[in-house]
Amino acid sequence: MKKQSVSASDVAKMAGVSRTTVSFILNNIQGKHISEATRQRVLQAVEALKYVPDMNAISLAKKTHYSIGFFISYSSSVFSDAYLFRLIEGMALVLNKRHCRLDFQPLRKEKVNYLDLVRSAGLDGIILMNTHTDDPGIQELEVARVPLVVIGSIEGLSVPQVDIDNIAAAREMVKYLVSLGHRKIAMIAHAPLTFYAAAHRLEAYTQILYEKGIPQRPEYVEVADFSEESGYGAMQKLLGLSDRPTAVFAGNDMVAYGATQAILDAGLSIPEDISIAGFDDDYLSRYLNPALTTVAQPSVGLGEAAARLLIQEITSPHESRSRGKERIILPTILAKRESCRRI
Repeated sequence: MKKQSVSASDVAKMAGVSRTTVSFILNNIQGKHISEATRQRVLQAVEALKYVPDMNAISLAKKTHYSIGFFISYSSSVFSDAYLFRLIEGMALVLNKRHCRLDFQPLRKEKVNYLDLVRSAGLDGIILMNTHTDDPGIQELEVARVPLVVIGSIEGLSVPQVDIDNIAAAREMVKYLVSLGHRKIAMIAHAPLTFYAAAHRLEAYTQILYEKGIPQRPEYVEVADFSEESGYGAMQKLLGLSDRPTAVFAGNDMVAYGATQAILDAGLSIPEDISIAGFDDDYLSRYLNPALTTVAQPSVGLGEAAARLLIQEITSPHESRSRGKERIILPTILAKRESCRRI
């Protein structure tokens, strides 16, 4: 009777691990976070079973094809947000060259077990966006040494980050509105203030009002939820004030679109009655009537830089840790268009 050959599955069963883990250890795949105890257990099982790996399988496994996760906390507007798809466009410029698979994970919960998602999907690394100030899952990823890049800014986290200077960009916009003569300036934060970018843009707004000696009026601040609909509702509240603002700074273009429609539905004109400005420079912003004044973000460049950093984290984890946290800040441009006027 012919002796049955030993397979990688037999090794995995003896070592108490998955077949994928056996493959990673025997092929010495970089970027996989496998403990030394697990590695030794697999090697002992290989020796005990006298397992001989298939050389063709080894050659195939060493190809640098990675599975990349893109995790984003979102609202119902995520699938119509041009900024998001321009980020993905930038990622694709890097990932397609390496034949990587991008696993897009839109997440509705504020607190998610990212580590479970990474393991269940077999991801080699993740790009994380729309981070919260109170999200413990990010620290868990850092402790587990999962290759990770954040699009945005998180204080006290030793992982690579790619971002713009949200405070500087928003300051420039509010200063521009002040330079046009506006003193009654409202702010619609584009997301709950647990999101870093929303909090930073609102902080910039309050800074400029203070520096210019303009009274801060709590009723002039509304908080939206990323979407046009939430911008519409926030603008309706501002329009209902007895002393309504002469200018409104929306924290992103999607919110600005909703606010614009609320102004028009109220029978008012832009910018004759109210000036409005946004943030992102989405595709539609320059084609609105009037064209939207906004902060132009390098969204494709942010996605490209994030993907490039993540590949470095996966392929050279020791070098990445020795370099420390790398933070790339890309420039923004103030796009002055017809939706704002001097008063």
